[in-house]
Amino acid sequence: MNKEDFLKIKEAYKSARLEEKNRIKDFLLSKRDSDGNLIFLKEKDGTNTFVRAGRGYGKKDYSSGGTLSRPYDLSNHMWIDLSYKGNDILISLQSFDIDPNNEKNLHVLYDRIGIIFGKNEESDNKDGKPDNELKVSDAFLKMETTNWELPLSEVEMEEMVDYIISHYEK
Repeated sequence: MNKEDFLKIKEAYKSARLEEKNRIKDFLLSKRDSDGNLIFLKEKDGTNTFVRAGRGYGKKDYSSGGTLSRPYDLSNHMWIDLSYKGNDILISLQSFDIDPNNEKNLHVLYDRIGIIFGKNEESDNKDGKPDNELKVSDAFLKMETTNWELPLSEVEMEEMVDYIISHYEK
């Protein structure tokens, strides 16, 4: 395969992932409680908007703090950042995994949904104060790898909603 054909396929794959991310986000936006309020959001601002902290995908010119001589396009790394009852949730379109073998190899499972469930008053156990800053190791340690793989059906998205709600309603 020549480079041009490969890059076309790569771009089509990225577009398909972005389309799937937006479909999942739109599905989450359609979820409302019995009073008609959004179930998932970043903050209760009284509007019908999905308020999020970031763009939901990696930088196109990632340079690892300037250590890469040629920047890398991380825009295929995608996530949805939301909140349920004040608890931060990150739905990743690629799950992080630590192999349980002796080597503890790190893996990124592309197109497998991973979820990080935050808590409203999470502490880093160092100073006893809330620490909402997610660290690299936290992502690998806290992400729950699910069985859902892209593309998600409507039934699977509904299962994901129920899974998230049940996590906090235990």
